[in-house]
Amino acid sequence: MVPPIIGESRFIRNLKALISKVAPSGENILICGETGVGKDHVAQSLYHLSNRVGKPFAKLNCAGLTESLFEIDISCIDHTGTKKASEMKSRLFDKISGGILYLDNIDLLSPAHQSEILPFVQNDVHQILDLKAPVPVDVCIISSTTQDLEKMVKERKFNESLYFRLNTVRIDIAPLRERPEDIPFLIDYYLENYASANKGDKVMALDKGTIDELCAYHWPGNVRELQNLLKRIMLLEGTGENDSDLIGIEKNHHEIIEADIPKEMMLQSNNFSDYYKLHASELAKLPLKKASKIVVEMAEKDLISNVLEKTGWNRSKANKILEISYKTLLHKIQKLNIQPSDQWRQ
Repeated sequence: MVPPIIGESRFIRNLKALISKVAPSGENILICGETGVGKDHVAQSLYHLSNRVGKPFAKLNCAGLTESLFEIDISCIDHTGTKKASEMKSRLFDKISGGILYLDNIDLLSPAHQSEILPFVQNDVHQILDLKAPVPVDVCIISSTTQDLEKMVKERKFNESLYFRLNTVRIDIAPLRERPEDIPFLIDYYLENYASANKGDKVMALDKGTIDELCAYHWPGNVRELQNLLKRIMLLEGTGENDSDLIGIEKNHHEIIEADIPKEMMLQSNNFSDYYKLHASELAKLPLKKASKIVVEMAEKDLISNVLEKTGWNRSKANKILEISYKTLLHKIQKLNIQPSDQWRQ
């Protein structure tokens, strides 16, 4: 059983919908995203929702593909010249006929290997071609990359024909830093799983300060880094003053909204236009990435505040209008310090 794709952000909802739509198609699919975002997980979800579930699913890491392994299992090259054309089958393709081949790190396939694998994906029946006797093999191909393959094609580092054939459907996975609202859900899911794996240990609950810090971190290692960090927190529980002491992330290595935006700015107004007028000159002095983060946070604050005011601070109505989960809304209200107007203060 494949673990569920966790999160309530708009991106995760769209990702789930896209996977459900394209998985049964049998088309070649290219998964793009940074290291640790969950490309393998998406590939497995595609398999389990496809019409090929129950048939073979083979993962081939192109980063570790040696010349000899490629020739024996993939390219059907016979250096001895003793095999007949009908005998020259790809061992791997033959074994997984009817199933799915997952080519991980496709960008690391050498130019020579790119050319040799091209015949396998050149048409709809995925024929194994040895120039004499084409042997049809029914295999669907999913591939993944951390790189911009389109750019690599332009730089002549990746075979253009292979790229177009692998890229029938493209799935982009956003990095974790672009969907921090998913982090509380991921924390809950993994802590519950780790407790269950440890024979029913009590599920650990992180304090609010730790969750806020994790939501503000930029996560260069994405979900995989979060998983490892949560394991460390569980293993070292009780050795620090609080959960934050166990994180081991240097404050100056990540972006915390309180550090980026002075507290007095956050408290001044829920109105983005007012904020921008007051601080346009300050924003102009910041690096683009940092200024963009501040502007996005303040725009979010303005939008959420307006919806809450229009709904009379009915959070259940507001989260539906904003198309985010109730839990995410509460997190953003707290994180962005959104305050009700006098009309709605109790």
